[in-house]
Amino acid sequence: MKMKADSLKISKVFMSGGDIHYLLPYFQREYAWEKENWQTLLNDVIGLYEAYSEDKEPEHFMGSLVVIEDGTRNGVIPAFKLVDGQQRLVTISLMFCALGHLIRESHSALYNRIRRLLINDQESGIVYFKIVPTKKYGDQQAYFAILEGKPIPENVTSKIPECYNFFLKEIGNRLRSGSIDPERLFLVLANSLQVVFINLDRGERPYEIFESLNAKNKPLTQADLVRNYIAMKLPESRQEEIFGNHWAPIENLLQDKRPVGGSRLGELTAFLRHYLTMRSGILVNERHVYERFRDRMEKEAQNTEEFIREIITLKKFSVYYDRLLRPENEPNDKIRNKLRRLSILEVSTAYPFLMMVYESYEERKISLEEFSEALDILENYMVRRYLVGEPTNYLNKAFTTLWREINPAQFTQTLKRALTTKNYPSDSMIRRELPHMRLYGKGGQAREKLILVLETINRFLDITVGGYTVLSGKPTVEHIMPQTLSPIWKEHLGAEWEQIYNEYLDTIGNLTLVTQEWNTELSNAPFQEKRQRLANHGLKLNSQYFSNQNLDKWDEQAIQKRAEFLIEKILDFWPELGTPTITPNAIGNRPVSLTILGETFLVKTWRDVAYQTALVISQLFEDFETVIASQMPAYFDKYPFRYACKQLPNGWYLLLNLSAASIKSFCQNLVSLAGLTAEDWQVVEE
Repeated sequence: MKMKADSLKISKVFMSGGDIHYLLPYFQREYAWEKENWQTLLNDVIGLYEAYSEDKEPEHFMGSLVVIEDGTRNGVIPAFKLVDGQQRLVTISLMFCALGHLIRESHSALYNRIRRLLINDQESGIVYFKIVPTKKYGDQQAYFAILEGKPIPENVTSKIPECYNFFLKEIGNRLRSGSIDPERLFLVLANSLQVVFINLDRGERPYEIFESLNAKNKPLTQADLVRNYIAMKLPESRQEEIFGNHWAPIENLLQDKRPVGGSRLGELTAFLRHYLTMRSGILVNERHVYERFRDRMEKEAQNTEEFIREIITLKKFSVYYDRLLRPENEPNDKIRNKLRRLSILEVSTAYPFLMMVYESYEERKISLEEFSEALDILENYMVRRYLVGEPTNYLNKAFTTLWREINPAQFTQTLKRALTTKNYPSDSMIRRELPHMRLYGKGGQAREKLILVLETINRFLDITVGGYTVLSGKPTVEHIMPQTLSPIWKEHLGAEWEQIYNEYLDTIGNLTLVTQEWNTELSNAPFQEKRQRLANHGLKLNSQYFSNQNLDKWDEQAIQKRAEFLIEKILDFWPELGTPTITPNAIGNRPVSLTILGETFLVKTWRDVAYQTALVISQLFEDFETVIASQMPAYFDKYPFRYACKQLPNGWYLLLNLSAASIKSFCQNLVSLAGLTAEDWQVVEE
């Protein structure tokens, strides 16, 4: 590597008011420094300020700026590609800018000196600015607007305005208090801050240097590595065209700083992962996205034109992915509404499949009606699994190869058939499991799913009159038996009030929809008052059921009866897609007793079975964490789970938000782990 290194003051980096032009290569990351970084720099500057005097000019090295000469602009202005150091250089320039704007009226001469450091004042267009950030997240738009004193465009999500406002506030406070002098602060910034200015030979490959340098700093994301790889593979003559017209739109559409669903993955990385999964039929590990992308391109793109066609294809699928993430961007009303419903159900695991469906629709291989029906079928599958607590981790595997099981000539029929083979809950399973499922979860997304189900039931009940009623305000979930039981409610429930409360509080039979205002007013009012108000409520979900004059008590039997009523409506709206394939762990009946190590316990639900099994086994081991909990971390935790769980006497929480089949499998594994035999654990069913 040929290079020339010099120690330069920041003023020299900006040519001491002379003309210079720094631009960032296409593979560079967006501006990413956070408040912690800004505060550290500010603390360093204040420390230098306090030590600064006419006789003593302290020095502070900030690291390196790595550049490659890039000819000249307008024939005379030296231009450089900034390979490394953009975070430092952009931040310092924003600090200068904040100081300049604060003293513009009071120190006009100083303001002009600062201005000449940041702009080439005799030039126009992009060369007017000495630093040209990337276009990612609106970095460039924001930076230019700040330097020109213009409003920040609304579509910008860059951190640059936040950085500028930080320095505007911090420096402004110190100027107003008189603790710093603007002239002296300028000298500290211009002369005390120094960098090692590394000028590389023009023959060097900047993306390789960038990757090498950044490997020692903040780790590159999978999307960073993919971007860098694209720069490496494209000839220099095509980079501006391909990055500007195809890759940049992908990054603007799918921003990696926004996570997808509850995952840790940013949108761009998640898209690349799902795209590769879609292409290969194999679920790509999130840590290996770059490697799988590189492998695919090496295999499929034998020359530059094929490589470019693959990037163009990526751009096409990024539009579909954006619509899956943000249904409001889908132009068709019918599809948009169905995608909104699916987004509530958290179907990101189905994105590889849905992107293929989107492509088939856009290329008119399937009709609008088939696309719409496919979304209904997928909703059916997801809702039914949600209602019985089927674990979501299975879905990654289920959707990875789903497209290969579809016959385009019989699109919806084969889709239904395929999904019924993928742990699809039957009607009988829903009737058995749903009355006891705790649907009112702690997380907001869990409640959104519940609201979707209840709103759909209301719409179904109302549809016969040519329309349906919706709430005037945002719907909230109302517990008929309240979350906080008053003495009146305990008396109403009877001697077994605690058992009824624990078993049915968050189940579908005890839940309905009202507005927040109604929710507050109803609160823990006595049942007769609640029944009367709900009977006169605008939603059919409430008025139709609670107008029954014979409904004078809200106890276990009443909650179960309403659950049965709602379940039949659910099965009418989301009917069986076909005969579900029976899984090895399928369970057909409700448990009545559990015998473990010769002791028999009466049980009512499979959750009782799970808890009692875990309770007995927890008492067998003093070192429960090492022997049991650490071996089954998906089921035991020291802290409450997001969904239904119950604490054991030893302090560990047991996850109970499981289907009957999952509970039976869990118990069998737990018994085996504890060293017991199949004969030591027996369940009698109805």
